[in-house]
Amino acid sequence: MQPNWQTPRAGLLWMLVSVVAAIALHARHLPIWLLGSAGVALVWQIQVYRGAWPHPNKFVKLLLTVTCFGGVLMSYSSLLGLDPMVALLVAGFVLKLLEINHRRDALVLIYVAYFVVIIQCLFEQTMLTALLVAVAVVIVTAALSGLHQSSETPREVGKGQRWQWLRPLQTGGVLVLQALPLMLVMFIVMPRIGALWSVPRDQSIGVTGVSDSMSPGDFSQLGGSSKVAFRVKFDGDIPPQPSLYWRGLVFSKFDGRAWTQTGFRGYQDGNLLQWYGKKVEPWDSQATRRGDPLTYTVNLEPTNSAWLFALATPQPESSGVALTRDFRLYNKLRVSSEIQYRVASWLDYDLEKAGLSRWRKKLELALPEGFNPKTRQIAEAWRVENPDPMALINRLLKQYNDEFVYTLKPPLLGRHTVDEFLWGTRRGFCEYFASSFVFFMRAAGIPSRVVVGYQGGERHPDGGYLMVHQYDAHAWAEVWLEGRGWVRVDPTAAVAPERIEINFADFFGNNDDFLVDSFLSLDRYRHINWLNKLRLRLDALDYAWAKWVLGYENIQSALLRRILGGVDPLRIGLFLLVAGVLAMLPVLIMLFRGREKEYRDELDQLFIRFCERMERAGVKRESGEGPRDFAQRIALLRPELVDEVTSITALYEVQRYKNRAVNTRDLRLKLSQFRPGLRAKIGH
Repeated sequence: MQPNWQTPRAGLLWMLVSVVAAIALHARHLPIWLLGSAGVALVWQIQVYRGAWPHPNKFVKLLLTVTCFGGVLMSYSSLLGLDPMVALLVAGFVLKLLEINHRRDALVLIYVAYFVVIIQCLFEQTMLTALLVAVAVVIVTAALSGLHQSSETPREVGKGQRWQWLRPLQTGGVLVLQALPLMLVMFIVMPRIGALWSVPRDQSIGVTGVSDSMSPGDFSQLGGSSKVAFRVKFDGDIPPQPSLYWRGLVFSKFDGRAWTQTGFRGYQDGNLLQWYGKKVEPWDSQATRRGDPLTYTVNLEPTNSAWLFALATPQPESSGVALTRDFRLYNKLRVSSEIQYRVASWLDYDLEKAGLSRWRKKLELALPEGFNPKTRQIAEAWRVENPDPMALINRLLKQYNDEFVYTLKPPLLGRHTVDEFLWGTRRGFCEYFASSFVFFMRAAGIPSRVVVGYQGGERHPDGGYLMVHQYDAHAWAEVWLEGRGWVRVDPTAAVAPERIEINFADFFGNNDDFLVDSFLSLDRYRHINWLNKLRLRLDALDYAWAKWVLGYENIQSALLRRILGGVDPLRIGLFLLVAGVLAMLPVLIMLFRGREKEYRDELDQLFIRFCERMERAGVKRESGEGPRDFAQRIALLRPELVDEVTSITALYEVQRYKNRAVNTRDLRLKLSQFRPGLRAKIGH
């Protein structure tokens, strides 16, 4: 017998597998040296179990601890934030693997493994992540089961023993399945507190998407990503493609190369944020909205930023969302996990038509000194030749259309980015056109600014929603005109109008540069019909997951009202009680039905079947009666069965008490031919 403080072989195997599964979930956001350290720790523990290597002494453990702590500090520059704290946890988890001396040490490691697995949901909450986490939980539960598995006995050695190591996995899977009904009840009823789920990631950790600055090349890099930025479900029909300008950020400051936000300087007419459900700010009247609004729901992927995306002149219809003074949306917390929000937008509008304050006009005309002298000179000359601002705008747009090329691979630019682009390379992506256009307008005395977000999107043919990908990221311009207010002007549309009429992937689909660095992306193979259908079906599953699981908080109250007729503590308590009992009922039934069978191997089950057949034939085995005594009594009562009964009993005794290698084939064959009840009728 193995001492109860030792780790069973099956437990050790699944413990190591659970460590691999837990760390593999975090492989994408852990330093490579930490993954290598985990591999070394695994090999060391295996060698210790084999007796080839000793356990590390206290000095080695201290050295490893200090090294890992220093490594995490060097990799992240700080211990504040989700990523360094998770790395520190994983480092401690790995080092604990070298301290497995007793079963209790292994139990501590398994309990930590559960936590390491679950915190992966702080980084991603996709359906695939949920499936991987579920598989990892089953594996960790298998390790927990293996640690409590009894040692092998002689009768387990043989044919069945070869599969003995799978028994913990089977037990772990059954335990998780038994817990699912109760998990579902808790999911439906329990409120979403969101505290842990809202842990922000380090702001220095890049997340693919529109950032809070724009310089040449930024958006062309996003053009190489097929990741979904957000999905939109309209309450009615999806608007035409040219009207789908998803406004995210407004840039008014230019340093010669990069455009950035200037905050809300110059606004003095109320609070800068108008939260949903709160009082309407005075500046809201600066937007004149006409006609019926478009209403829609947005499911936004994590961005690690607080800005949201919506069509023109939006009004938020979800708590925790605000309208900003420059008429875009802002979330109360950084979007560190997928969120859902509702919006109403008016596409027919006037924005700040009454005029700009002196401070705002100065800000929207500001240009850095010492940059792009040629553009300044030409803009001033054109303004003299074209006093009407619209005539000047149309003249520049015509030049874009006649002489410029829209490309995914624009050439690099030097110090005077606008001069080199407008009067030199003339090849660029959307940010090149928006930046040069706004600079030119400001140089000509027309207040202008850059707006960034996304344009268009792909209509899902079956799901009835819009998919906006990262490659749909776009930049355009807004100019302020007397009597009209802010007017959107998209110089990209002048160069490549098809880009605005159709979605980005259809426009660039046949281009060799489209998703050239994303070989495994299904978007790259949209021209292959069955792969495209697979891509759309997978996206529909992801959208359903985001809407009904991740976005369940938005429909929880309505669903509970439909189920319970109302939401109050008494109804919730009764529902939890009844649903909990019903959820646990299958588990109780399985426990009672499998109570006896669980502790009998195949050999004992075959002998019990023999006894049951004899009982139906009129000879019942007495309590405590051994197999040989039972056979002798059968011989006295039913002499015609003596040969078969003696043979069956002998086979059972030999397999049970003499052979280490259990072979039930002969006994199973004998039993299949044994019919004592039929023999009794024939004899009668």
